[in-house]
Amino acid sequence: MKWRKKFLIGLLFSLGLIFSSLTINKKDLKDTSGEMITKIIPDNLIVEADVTPYRTPTSDPVILLFIWLTSGYNLQPENQYTYINNPKTLYTDSGRSVLDALLSLIATPHYIWYQSTDGQTWTQMTQTTKELTVTPTKVGTVYYQQMTRWYGLLPGLLDTTVYSKVAFITTFPSPIKATDLTVKADSKYLYNNQSSAMTTYVTGIPTPVDATGELKWKIDDTSLATVDTNTGLVTANTSGKSGTVRVTGTMTNSDGTSVSDYVDIRIGGGLDDQTVDEGKPATFEVQGKFDQPPTNVVWHKVDKSNKDTVVTNNNSNKLIYTIPNTSYSTDDGTKYYAVLTITSGDSTTTVTTNKANLTVKKNVVPNVTVDNTIFNNSHNDHNDSNTIINGVSKNDQVSYKINLNDSNVNSAMTKADLKLELPVSSNISEVKVNGQSYSDYNSVSASDKQTLTIKNLNFTGIKTFTLEVNLTIDDNSKSSFASKAIVTGYDASGNTISNYSAGNDLTMNFADNNISIKAQNWNYGSINSYQNKVLLNREKIVGNHLEVSDNRREKKALKLYLIQSEPFKSGENVLPSEMRYYQKNGNYNVLGDAGTLVSETIDGQSLDPIMWNDDEGPRLFIADGHYVAGNYSTNLEWSLVESI
Repeated sequence: MKWRKKFLIGLLFSLGLIFSSLTINKKDLKDTSGEMITKIIPDNLIVEADVTPYRTPTSDPVILLFIWLTSGYNLQPENQYTYINNPKTLYTDSGRSVLDALLSLIATPHYIWYQSTDGQTWTQMTQTTKELTVTPTKVGTVYYQQMTRWYGLLPGLLDTTVYSKVAFITTFPSPIKATDLTVKADSKYLYNNQSSAMTTYVTGIPTPVDATGELKWKIDDTSLATVDTNTGLVTANTSGKSGTVRVTGTMTNSDGTSVSDYVDIRIGGGLDDQTVDEGKPATFEVQGKFDQPPTNVVWHKVDKSNKDTVVTNNNSNKLIYTIPNTSYSTDDGTKYYAVLTITSGDSTTTVTTNKANLTVKKNVVPNVTVDNTIFNNSHNDHNDSNTIINGVSKNDQVSYKINLNDSNVNSAMTKADLKLELPVSSNISEVKVNGQSYSDYNSVSASDKQTLTIKNLNFTGIKTFTLEVNLTIDDNSKSSFASKAIVTGYDASGNTISNYSAGNDLTMNFADNNISIKAQNWNYGSINSYQNKVLLNREKIVGNHLEVSDNRREKKALKLYLIQSEPFKSGENVLPSEMRYYQKNGNYNVLGDAGTLVSETIDGQSLDPIMWNDDEGPRLFIADGHYVAGNYSTNLEWSLVESI
């Protein structure tokens, strides 16, 4: 029994060491330069570990497309998670700058790996290969760093040496299964038209981040690009073939299950062909990822005769060029390309994009405008814009004039019909097109209007038409009539393109050349028999005391009189009274047979309706005398006198 207790205590103590070791090794690792040792740090591992690299890692290289401007690692060794006796491989890739390569053209890279079990003390490993494969036999974390050296003509002189970042391999007692995978690409655009192949790397981030499965890569179209199944290095073709490839990463767990994700990468020459509608802007934008912005970008235009011209770029972004208002005749079929210059230190290089085509789709949509006016040739009374005529009477000669224009020279509208609504009482005397009598029209009458259709206006060679419609006006019961021109366009096959309701509203205001008046009744209320010498006001009414409709075409001067020809009576009884007409100034005239002047106009002026205030106009004065109760009334006459 004592032996069993000791065994259990020892077992628990060993497990405690294992869990302690695992906790320590899942720390957020940083190098002395402050950069993360790994690109993948899970959110729940935030405790920092004190790791000192064997040598300070070399800065990431500056690479323009495929041209190395500085030396360094473009593929750093990635942190790996595994379990006992399951091998893992650290992959790297490095390169020299153009200048370093020129100093020793035939040099080949040599590799040395260093390892540390505590992140402080480092030992050189015996492996001298580019990749490092290890098969852990115990739980824990081991750190690794690689040195790459290109020996010059004289060893030690003009050598190029770079150091990778530190990566670790953490070993667990048993596998950890991946449940998801997220795939990303360093660049989603690769050039296919340069002298050397352009590359990028894809990476996969599993969930959980410390999953121990194996990640492999494949690509769907190897004619566009290839991918290294282990490292995720994507290499574009150099034959100018363009398209989009899908790179898929799959992490396979130890139990045979797997998770996958993908990323799409475009392959091209830097610029995409553009197709726009005529009149719309066309924009070319240099694609791809640059480690630093180009110092100079020159844009070129190649016209349809193959003439190459440098064009001025007014865009604030040098990598974007815009043609603001494209024209089919001048821009369709042209090509554009850009020449990029990038300088880094003493190194300068240029990259020329592909020539991208500009296709401008001819704008065949009709651009129809209608300018219409109306005239009364018998009576000159119209507004300034000639869209309203007034005082239209029987037998007047009225003309509609319509200017119809399709400003698009490439318009698909080869024929058009024009419809115009006219008063049903009008008689069409003539239709003219461009000054000539035109007979291809018809008119259909309805209860309150007739619709004139002028047919088959041929827009093949002529884009502008002047139409004239002459009418004779008959009797009309309406006070006004409004209309607008409607154009229906057809293409060469007779298909309707569109209807265009355009132009001004044209209005006729009719007149009967008469003036009419209509008086309202009013009263003075009840009068008591004992009321004497009192002045009574009219009771209020709704509207005007005298309604006036002055439709005279020639408005001569008028005088309006009010006449009282008999007294107020109730049967045979006469009311002792007088009707006084008060002016605004308080003076009055007594109404009688001679009439009292109420209103007066001058030539050309319309007579307005009459409306009095309470203390103005006819007021009833009750005089002294005897009168009996009753309903008293009288008739007042209105008289119009026109000047001769």
